Amino acid sequence: MISNFCNSKEETLLQASQKLVSELKRLVENKTPTLFLASGGSALQLLNDIPADVLGPHLTISVLDDRYSSDPAINNFSQLMQTRLYADAATAGAKFIDTRPQPDETQEEVVQRLEKGIRDWRKNYPQGFILITQGIGPDGHTSGIMPFPENPTYFKNTFENSGKCFVGYDAKGKNPYPLRITATISFLREVDVSILFACGEDKKVAFERLRAEEGTLAETPARIIKEMKQVYVFTDVTI
Repeated sequence: MISNFCNSKEETLLQASQKLVSELKRLVENKTPTLFLASGGSALQLLNDIPADVLGPHLTISVLDDRYSSDPAINNFSQLMQTRLYADAATAGAKFIDTRPQPDETQEEVVQRLEKGIRDWRKNYPQGFILITQGIGPDGHTSGIMPFPENPTYFKNTFENSGKCFVGYDAKGKNPYPLRITATISFLREVDVSILFACGEDKKVAFERLRAEEGTLAETPARIIKEMKQVYVFTDVTI
């Protein structure tokens, strides 16, 4: 984990975007088959300053987590489609794994479709590269993985299932959008590079918890970044 402290949200956004561009540039120059998964929420801001020349048919794009909803104001993939990166990537021949629910499609069916898309990509590109953007919530969640300190067994069985890349579950009482689809803890451990963008003093406690010597993933899912291959943290949070 490499931490980059910035003096403002604007500086944080700029530095995180520049790092994302540098990673994408390296991958397009080497023609490396790349799975790029974008985090929702504020991290989508990183996608609006990506130059078109770092995109191409080597890319397969989707989201790191989503909200099971057909409402384009709620669904993360729908919001991804509004970014400049999406339009430029489509023009450049990139492929997409769409996580918008189709008519009459259940939450589990969307998960299965996404899971198949990820597994097909892995089968087709066994030497491919996985790049993600990532965030941290004030409660310590990351991706769509909410804390379950009251039920660590449920947390482990749901999110640390090595047989699944993505899961769907109900986060009722933990988030305004309870029906979630998210990458698993097991999948995050396999990501090659993550660019983590987190701004706001409301996330100070979450950072303190993830950096503490003691603590569990069930209490603070964001602690997984300490176990991931390479995470570049960009934040204006002082701790």
